[in-house]
Amino acid sequence: MFLLILHTCISFFGPFARKGKLTFYEKDDTGVKWIKLYCWTIMERRKCIVIPCLTCAFVLMFLVFQTDVNKFEFFKVFDYQIKNITKRNSTKNTSLFFKGNSIPVQSKKVRNESTTKIFLKQAKFTFTTKGKNEPTTRSFLKQTKLNFPTKGRTNSTTKGMTHFITKGKTISTTKGMKTSTMTPAISAGRNNSNNNTHYLCPSFLGGFGNTMFQLATHFGVAMSKGMRVIVANNSELNRVFRLEDIDIRNNIDICKTFISRGERQACSYDKNLLNFNNSQNIRLGQYLQSWKYFYDFRSQLKKQFTFRDQLLQEARSKIVQTVKRFNIGSRRDVTLVGVHVRRGDMVNNSFGYNVATPEYLTKAVQYYKSKYKNIIFIIASQDIPWTKANMPNNTNVEYLTSPKREIIVATLSLCNHTITTVGSFGWWIGWLTGGEVTYFKWPSKEGSALRKHYSKDYSDFYYPGWIGM
Repeated sequence: MFLLILHTCISFFGPFARKGKLTFYEKDDTGVKWIKLYCWTIMERRKCIVIPCLTCAFVLMFLVFQTDVNKFEFFKVFDYQIKNITKRNSTKNTSLFFKGNSIPVQSKKVRNESTTKIFLKQAKFTFTTKGKNEPTTRSFLKQTKLNFPTKGRTNSTTKGMTHFITKGKTISTTKGMKTSTMTPAISAGRNNSNNNTHYLCPSFLGGFGNTMFQLATHFGVAMSKGMRVIVANNSELNRVFRLEDIDIRNNIDICKTFISRGERQACSYDKNLLNFNNSQNIRLGQYLQSWKYFYDFRSQLKKQFTFRDQLLQEARSKIVQTVKRFNIGSRRDVTLVGVHVRRGDMVNNSFGYNVATPEYLTKAVQYYKSKYKNIIFIIASQDIPWTKANMPNNTNVEYLTSPKREIIVATLSLCNHTITTVGSFGWWIGWLTGGEVTYFKWPSKEGSALRKHYSKDYSDFYYPGWIGM
């Protein structure tokens, strides 16, 4: 190659040297002698200038149009580097020369752990989009639409992947984002090709509020373990709510064969109760009255506790009639506070139940009246005479007289806020309603058998953010 370049230079500068424009000579006794640099004959004969030009052209044509083009290193490495991006299992060692930079091909270890950030850090590419330089990962992926593996794994989760949208097309999902939704657990039950799905089956015990706790706990545990819950078609909860993600069956005799696991305290969270895997069919018992069993899946649970249309229509009708009767504005202008006063079998009970005092009712009513305007208190109680005698005066009050407890729950849940007293029935009214919720802080007598079923400060039972008085 050196001789070729030298030959070309001599052939170019030769004529100028003959004319004296270049002084490649020396003098001796015989006159001027030209120094022989490479080819004397070329400098003597102008027609010889054509020879090196033809030689150069021939060599270049040979290099460009040779039969096996892939042997030429530049074409080889560039073509290979593109293939190396799309074919993750390639193990050849080749380097890409781009804008004067040598970019080593990733080793097998690096490739298996590669991300868009690692690749671009090595390549330092700059791409042009709409006439503007955008040397970013996003600009690169918009034009190349490449996918990169993460730690050698290919999975369907969002972990470790990168999210970019190109003209309405989603390439992948957001890195590191982890969601807690109903879909994974439900899918695990419905789409298990090995038919290995296992079930939880509640043994309903007690009143309406008790059974809601039992179903809620089984649902939360099933969601966390990828299991399913079985409920009888003729159960009260199925009649009241649209249990969309529950396995409703006409015959639940299979539940009799399930393994039973019992709680230590009826109104506290027992983590040992959940010490089992999802390869067993389980019945949890008994009352399970702690929000901690289902808190992580509260949004999905609320979907299960959606009232059936007929009940919801009747509850809404009662709300509309109440607002019209007081004539203090439209529904938007009124603040509704649902009140449930539990007394009945809890009064003078030897097991240790406490009931709310008149002082508590007065304090709770004043709390809402100090914060909101145009308030209507909608009250439900099994002891209406006591409640009327102890509710504060100068208060807009509407009493529900429906004997159906599902109508009471549905109507009060349409209010803005809730005053509960004691018991699980009022607890669920507050939970379904949302808004602010007040409760009587001492639901059990100290030293009683009932008190042992609560945690030390009642925090396992009463929902976070509720207001104790």
